[in-house]
Amino acid sequence: MTASRTRPERLWHRPFRRSDRRCAAPEGRGARLPALTDGPYRTVRPHPPAARPAGQAPEAPSRLSPPDGPDLLLRPAGPADRAAALAMHGRCSPASLRLRYHGPVRDAGRYLDHLLDARHGRSYAVTAPDGRIVALGHLMWDDGEAELAVLVEDAWQRRGLGLAVLRRLSAAARAAGVRTVYAVTHGTNTGLIAAMRGLDAPLDFHPEDGTLVITATLSAGDPAGCAHHPGR
Repeated sequence: MTASRTRPERLWHRPFRRSDRRCAAPEGRGARLPALTDGPYRTVRPHPPAARPAGQAPEAPSRLSPPDGPDLLLRPAGPADRAAALAMHGRCSPASLRLRYHGPVRDAGRYLDHLLDARHGRSYAVTAPDGRIVALGHLMWDDGEAELAVLVEDAWQRRGLGLAVLRRLSAAARAAGVRTVYAVTHGTNTGLIAAMRGLDAPLDFHPEDGTLVITATLSAGDPAGCAHHPGR
């Protein structure tokens, strides 16, 4: 649904460059991430993880009730979900993958290892009653900001899942002390644009050569954890 804006070692093809921002690397080290498309590698650097207060229980899943389908679960995702996440990628159309990754995807499995690692951000999955993942979202640390990215399986699009995931990702950003989140996509991606507007946060739109960077400024009162709004 969205793509990265890192520079100049960008992971996906895009013309936009804002600042020398990179996602997190483990244990304070720099790292090079494999390219999903035909672009080069990118360099990453660490972001301090948000600590869970002592005695606080792990985050519980929440129930989603789409208007025309079974109840779903929105829950944290991690390395154990790699196989199910990869299977969902296989069920997505080339068009959906192109909107998410800004180009044809070569090997999503290589990068899911990084995306699903909690040292680099936060991930959430929407699962069907049979356990299949039908939507997957990531919050990726980027200095004092964080990047949002969501992929919704084609058969489950336009049911509010994308917005539900974006709101949960934004809540995780606020919990980590991050107040600025952004998504990068094609200017024609009306589903993501509508979902970002559903965050009920001030937005900044920066179009450049077909790429659109949407930046949201979160506040402590933003209802980012609410999951019952229309979206992608």
